[in-house]
Amino acid sequence: MDITRDFGIRLQEIRKAKGLTQAQLAELTGLDVKTISRIETGGRFPLKENIEKFVKVLDCNIKDLFDFDYIKTREELRAYIDEKLDTAPLSDLQFFVRVIDAYLETR
Repeated sequence: MDITRDFGIRLQEIRKAKGLTQAQLAELTGLDVKTISRIETGGRFPLKENIEKFVKVLDCNIKDLFDFDYIKTREELRAYIDEKLDTAPLSDLQFFVRVIDAYLETR
């Protein structure tokens, strides 16, 4: 596990979920856009005080920034999805197919 890379991936996911650009996050935290970029790409681990800024600005818990358990290989993700779908009723499966199709149309 590369904590610097994983932290960057997680920060980027949370930032995007909040609808912020790197420039907006930089402005809100008082950091340089290049610093945000380096952190998100795993080139640099943030200082403690910057982690605290991220928590405040992104309105999340510090635990959220370090929640790397979801990061899995493609094979592990497919196995997890298959396991969950095995027990889902037909109506749920039909719903999931519609959601996936709708998502893929927007890409």
